[in-house]
Amino acid sequence: MDGDAQRVAIDGGADVVVADLEEFTAAADRPAARPRIAALMAQCRQRGVVAAVRINKMDGDGGADLVGVMPGSPDVVFLPQVEAPCQIVALDDAIGALEAAHGIPPGSTEIAPTIESATGLLALGAILRASPRIKACLLAAEDLAASLGAERGPDGIELLHARGRFLLECVAAGCVAIDCPCTFRAIATLEADLQLARRLGFKAKCVVFPEHVAALNLAFTPSDEAVRAARELRAAYETQRRNPIADAGLWIDAPRYHNAGRLLERHEALCRGTPPTIDQPDSSTRTS
Repeated sequence: MDGDAQRVAIDGGADVVVADLEEFTAAADRPAARPRIAALMAQCRQRGVVAAVRINKMDGDGGADLVGVMPGSPDVVFLPQVEAPCQIVALDDAIGALEAAHGIPPGSTEIAPTIESATGLLALGAILRASPRIKACLLAAEDLAASLGAERGPDGIELLHARGRFLLECVAAGCVAIDCPCTFRAIATLEADLQLARRLGFKAKCVVFPEHVAALNLAFTPSDEAVRAARELRAAYETQRRNPIADAGLWIDAPRYHNAGRLLERHEALCRGTPPTIDQPDSSTRTS
């Protein structure tokens, strides 16, 4: 674990920081990294950031990872390459035993599966219902594309169906859907991807580049101007319902009215600091 990278992550403006013991930590470095990540959890909480860690699969180094990081009481444990509910059950059992051993309130450690394959995506409904610890789920980008044999491009159309299916399953299970990261670094590409994510219905997204966090926060948090416009549109629609107008150019259609309502619900929930209704998951689960 790079100390400078940790500081950048905590200071970067993300709501959740995920320390990675899988892809970004070599196997030989994991024994030393685990206690450093356990210490990082407290640093995150001191800064008001949700503290998370991604371990390895439980049939690999995941068990040792968990033993090493649980003294830090991570808020969320991300599990990679999930393809079946039994993987979640095994992790749930292991976390429960370590919560008891370290005096951590039982059930307080969340699990966030990472879906990285076609097999995992098709089993997602059962995976999300395998443990009450699951409150959010992450969709991968590059590994999923490799699983599908898809050719990657900046417009991301090759993952459009998978992202839609992922969101559908998460909403049905009452789980926050964390959209896959934009792994193209250009800000213009990211902004187009964020616009697509919002259109699809995502309220949370993973990022891998520190400079992407600000753009993500801007895209997923209603601005004062957007809130004001939404209120004006809702008021105009109600006036239109009482006194229909003939000019089609001035007509406000129902989709715009409902979109404005959802934006206002999201704004009000974020102001309260409480999660919105189930089809409007809390945006505070943005990750980096």
